[in-house]
Amino acid sequence: MDGPPLPERAIRAPRGGAVRLADVAAAAEVSIALASRVLNADPAVRASAETRKRVLDAAAALGYVPNIAAKSLRIRRNGLIGLVVHDLSSPIHLELMQGARAEAAAHNSFLVLGDVDELLNDDDVFKVLVNGNRVDGLIVQGGHAEFGQRIADIARVLPTVVVNAPPRAEQDRVSSVAPDEPAATRMLTEHLLSLGHTRIGLVSGPRDSMTGRLREEGIVSALGAVGLELRPEDRVHADWSANGGRAGFIELASRWRAGTERPTALIAGNSLIGIGVLGAAARQGLSIPQDVSVAAVHDTWINEHLVPSLTTVSLPLREMGVVAVRQLLTAPDAASRIVLSEPPPVLHARDSTAPPA
Repeated sequence: MDGPPLPERAIRAPRGGAVRLADVAAAAEVSIALASRVLNADPAVRASAETRKRVLDAAAALGYVPNIAAKSLRIRRNGLIGLVVHDLSSPIHLELMQGARAEAAAHNSFLVLGDVDELLNDDDVFKVLVNGNRVDGLIVQGGHAEFGQRIADIARVLPTVVVNAPPRAEQDRVSSVAPDEPAATRMLTEHLLSLGHTRIGLVSGPRDSMTGRLREEGIVSALGAVGLELRPEDRVHADWSANGGRAGFIELASRWRAGTERPTALIAGNSLIGIGVLGAAARQGLSIPQDVSVAAVHDTWINEHLVPSLTTVSLPLREMGVVAVRQLLTAPDAASRIVLSEPPPVLHARDSTAPPA
């Protein structure tokens, strides 16, 4: 966005951390994309001489150092983009993959898939993929605290975008694209409240997961708005799998047998956990939704074919894939933080939820 000359003013570097392209753009009062094109001497950029000077002066005053990995992406392209996620077999990733693949194709690139746990735990895989010039950039599923520093290390040598979770403190130069997680669980909680449930429990993902904490925030917020709370004895942590959901439900059931009052509804941290909860409930002799209603985050094609079919809320995963690839290829050194509030979450009310008996 071009604009009039700025008045004389002091330009100060931001406190804490390296100067980012976004800081230069803010100081020059232009878009990140325009600042990037000016600083890279793009001959096709449409900007006045005054605007160009403003951007260059801001960069000089702030001591901006370009992201070398991002610059190499602009200079050299293999036409391959890596998308690495936890558990490639999970149906939850399908829409993310479809969106990323379509956007990569629109930029004449091809999407290759990998397992994030293998990449971050296996040094040989890490060296081949990250240091071997195999891909132009990586989209990495985040949300796991133990991999925070490793993702930051990757981003120093390869343009990287984290999806599905906000970046951690050590990832100050990493872009991210995430859905509005609290909005999704607020929607599920409000649906259960509208059915008449007043005691709602949670089977969540790992305790240190940022994604899990954000989803829990949404439940706490919705309950708090009507004077209720998410009780400590009604929540349990597991991993993001059907086995995790089963283990979490068994843990809750043991508390109920010991005398803890049973919630009339449970929210599962994702639909895989929800599937595990449905199976475990049946094995414990409980009927869904007569004894306990169950709802989960993320919708997949499987959920409507379960017995009972699983109530879910869907997040804009396809759009997340599109935006992540676009960010990686058009502004790799912007270190932007994008939370997708549009399109909003969508509720899919099915047989696993009903009014309490």
